[in-house]
Amino acid sequence: MTRPRPLPPTPDEPAAPGAPRRAAAHRSRRQALQHGWRLAAGVAALGLPRAAAWAGEEAAATAPAATFLDRPAGVGALTQAAGDTYYDTMGLLEIRARMNAALPGVALAEARQAVRAYDAAAVESFSDEERAAIGGVVARMQPLLAERAPLYARTPWSFVKLADRAEGGMPHTRGPHIVLPAAVCQAYVRMQRELQASGTLAGSPRGRNLLVHEQTHVLERADPARFEPLFTEVFGFTRMRPAPSTPWLDAHRVINPDGPDVAWAFALERIGGSGWVMPDVTLPDLAQPHMPKDFRAVAVDVVNADGNWQVAQAAGKPRLRDLDDLPGYHAHFPFPDEDFHPNEIAAVLLAHWILQDVPDLARHALMDGAAAWARSALR
Repeated sequence: MTRPRPLPPTPDEPAAPGAPRRAAAHRSRRQALQHGWRLAAGVAALGLPRAAAWAGEEAAATAPAATFLDRPAGVGALTQAAGDTYYDTMGLLEIRARMNAALPGVALAEARQAVRAYDAAAVESFSDEERAAIGGVVARMQPLLAERAPLYARTPWSFVKLADRAEGGMPHTRGPHIVLPAAVCQAYVRMQRELQASGTLAGSPRGRNLLVHEQTHVLERADPARFEPLFTEVFGFTRMRPAPSTPWLDAHRVINPDGPDVAWAFALERIGGSGWVMPDVTLPDLAQPHMPKDFRAVAVDVVNADGNWQVAQAAGKPRLRDLDDLPGYHAHFPFPDEDFHPNEIAAVLLAHWILQDVPDLARHALMDGAAAWARSALR
C-alpha cells in the first residue's frame, strides 16, 4: 500500500521495493508508505492506447485474462462480496481516519455501514487509456513472469479503480482484485505517453514492480498455506493460533487489507534480544485521525504460555513500542520498508526477485532462503 503524492516520474526499479529505508534510521510505516509512492507515481505503462483493447494481439495470446471492473462490478466486489468481513471488524478510530470525519455521536455499527457506503461511492470506471496503459504492463512482462514465477504468469489479473479519497489513496488488494487509486491510473497513462513519445515504449521495464507487489497479495490471500513456509522458515515468524488481542488493540488497530491476519510472532532472539513481539499498525487517540499520516507501526510484546499466546500488558494497556525502535528488526529483512507484516515483506521481496530490478540482489539478507523457496513454490 502506498500513499499518492505529486512526485516526478521515476523508474519503479529503485534500490528497494517501494523504496528502502536507510539502514541506520528506519522510517515509520507512514513514511514508508509515502516514500513508496515513488513506485506508484513513477510507474510507466507499456500498453497501446487503443480504446478496444489493453494489449497487442501477440501479447494477449500469452497473457492471462486481465479484467478492469466497471463501477457497478467494482462496487459489488469491494462492498458486497459474499463472506467478506473487511468492514465488520473496523474500529471507530480507523473509520474516522478512512472517512476523514470525526463522526460525533455515531455508533460503531452505524460507522461501519457508513464507511462501506463511503467506499462504494468512491468506485470509478477505468478509461480506455487507463486500461490500455495498465494492461500493457501486464502483457509485456508475461515472458519474464513465465520464466521466473509461472504461478504469476497463469494467474488472472483483476483491477478496481477508486477515487483518491478512499483507502487513504493507497494501492491495495481485496479478494482477487488489485485496487488502484485514480492518481495511480493516471500516472500509468502519463508515463505511457512519455514512453511513446520517446520511442521506448516496447522495451521499458517501468511500471511493473507495483503490479507484481499487489498481485503477490492476491496470491497470498488465495493460498496462504503456500506462503507460510516463507514466513516461518525464511523470515523467522511463528504462527499464533489465534492472534492474541486486547480491547485496546481492537479499538486502535488499523486493518491492512493486504495483511488482515496479524497472528504472527517474531522471536527477538533472532536479532540478539529475548521474548516475542507481534508487529501491528495502530492509530493514536485523536478526535480526527488521518490515514495514513497517523499510522504507527508497532511491536506488541506477546508471551507464549504453553501454546497460549497472550498480549503482555502494563496498566491495562498492551506493552508496545515503535517498530523503528526495535534494535536489529529492520536489518533482519532484505527490504525493510514495509516490514510490519510478513505479507508485505514477501510482496516487496518477491517483486524484486521476480523482476531482478535490484543490483546484487543475492547479497541482501535472507535472499538465499527466499530464492530457494520461490523457485519451488512459484512454479
